[in-house]
This record gives sequence, C-alpha cells and structure tokens, in this order.
Amino acid sequence: MKQIFLNLLIFLTLISCSTLPNTRERKIQTEIISKLTAQGPNLAKCVKNSNLFEKFGVQRLRVKIFLTIGSNGQIQKFALDEQKYPNEYSECTFSIVDTIGFPKIDKNELIELEQTFIFSKE
Repeated sequence: MKQIFLNLLIFLTLISCSTLPNTRERKIQTEIISKLTAQGPNLAKCVKNSNLFEKFGVQRLRVKIFLTIGSNGQIQKFALDEQKYPNEYSECTFSIVDTIGFPKIDKNELIELEQTFIFSKE
C-alpha cells in the first residue's frame, strides 16, 4: 500500500500545476519538485503525527504548499492552502521544506511554486 501511495504522490508531483516558461527554468522546476517529492514520506509523518485524518474526518488529505524561492535558493515565502491546520502540522511541514537545498537562480529572480501532496491514512 505504501508503494501505491508513493507512486501516486510521484505521479501527482509530475503533473503539478507549477509552470515556468523556459527550458532553464523548467530544469530548475524539475529539480525543486524532485527535492520536494523526496520529502513526501517525512511530510506524511507530519500529517500522521498531527492527527490530521482524525481532525478532518477523512481517509485522504490533499495539501497544497506554496513557495517563493529567492536567488540564494532560500525560501522567501511559505504557505499552506486555506484549511485550518494546527500549528504543529504547519511548523513540522515548514521545518522539513526549509531544510531542502533549493537551487540558486539569477540575482533578483524569484520562483513561485505551488505543489500538491495527497496523503492517505493507510
């Protein structure tokens, strides 16, 4: 079941709503998405440890992460979708995403990214 979940997570990541116009930016986008996807199991632990399935009364949970990454590869802005997540979950998710070494980009350039994850209780 975990393998099915991970395959679904990777598939959804690859069809992400994220778009960047040119080839160089597309390579950066692919690298960022790969790094986020690699953290999927850790992000799932945040969901489980925060009891989100019980809180929302669901078997599957869809979470959107919004990021703005600056030229130094650091997160400039972090947000989750508009669901009312407990602080424990938001902080856990941020702490994982913040440890990712994102690629550096041109000076004064920002990359805005929206990434969706779907977590299953099973």
